[in-house]
Amino acid sequence: MTSLTDLHRAVQDTIASKRLGRAVFVRYTLQGTDKPGVPLLATLVATVRDWLSQPLVRLYAVGTLESGQVSLTLHFRDGATALVSYALGMPRGNGVDLIVVGNRGAMYHDAGSASFWDEAALREGPKDATMQAAIERALRSGKPELVAAEGQP
Repeated sequence: MTSLTDLHRAVQDTIASKRLGRAVFVRYTLQGTDKPGVPLLATLVATVRDWLSQPLVRLYAVGTLESGQVSLTLHFRDGATALVSYALGMPRGNGVDLIVVGNRGAMYHDAGSASFWDEAALREGPKDATMQAAIERALRSGKPELVAAEGQP
């Protein structure tokens, strides 16, 4: 059985190998039966930020925590972008849909009927107060929000 940590490590290793060239876009969709919280969204954003190895400059949020449907558009300093989404509902397979696009290739993950045994790792990941505050501001304002430089690579 594969863990979510293993998937994240495999993505990081593939990016580090330069087989994709430089990563320029990530789409990470997580689907689950619990409503998302800001700490979960911040953990997903931090994971994507680490993959792209660029400081996050702006983020824009659509949706609400109450509805369970949230999408975050991320814009990074050197031009990379990402879309991080959480969808409330019965997950298809393990509930993870992932695309990483580089300037020389792309990688995809859709595990179909597989399941991860460490999904709790996302909810218990490292706490980034700066990222959480930026997500909360974006959810409230409905506008792109600048992200402070703290806690970034």
